[in-house]
Amino acid sequence: MSTSSTARMPRAQRRAQLLELATSVFTEKGFQSTSMDDIAAAAGVTKPVLYQHFNSKETLYVEVLDIIAESMIAEVRALGEHSGSTADKVRGGLHRFYEFVALDNSLRLFTGHEVISDEVQERVVSVLDRMAIELAAVLTASRQVGVEESRVLGRGVIAVTQTTAQLLQGAADEAERETILDTMTTTVVHGLTGFTPLASPRVAGVVLGADDASDRSSDA
Repeated sequence: MSTSSTARMPRAQRRAQLLELATSVFTEKGFQSTSMDDIAAAAGVTKPVLYQHFNSKETLYVEVLDIIAESMIAEVRALGEHSGSTADKVRGGLHRFYEFVALDNSLRLFTGHEVISDEVQERVVSVLDRMAIELAAVLTASRQVGVEESRVLGRGVIAVTQTTAQLLQGAADEAERETILDTMTTTVVHGLTGFTPLASPRVAGVVLGADDASDRSSDA
């Protein structure tokens, strides 16, 4: 009886269901450890039915990437609407990316740990570039930063965000995660000047002083 109801499902609805279940299976097991049989079984359909909608596992995987990407890009766009200081926005953004790609077990999808094909790698790079451009729009809306400068900054911040997610995933406990978030937020917002210099620096040259605390508290 369940097979009959499955067969009657409209094509668009069936495709959406398969994508949702494929997203869950891929994020749990990764590309290499997932088979089309696994996805078909999770959906309660036969493999031929799955191939009616997606001609290969890689094609299906790319569409899963696109679905996750749209949610991530929407989060980047929303950063400009968040209240609080720049530090609050950066910290929240770093943690939100971690929630997306680490807590949902999809870190491997966007950090390049699982090499699949040139097409998939190009899609991942494209998604990260789109995120950088969206972030650039947020930066130029609040700072005197040129378009090209903001795009460079956007790509740099995205790279830091990826690294932060990896560090957070490997943290031993919540206290360590808090330290990671605080450290990376300070680095993004204030750079090296966010950390107080030694009274007697052990390097040659001039060491810039730390940012004034009042400047931080009034930052927006």
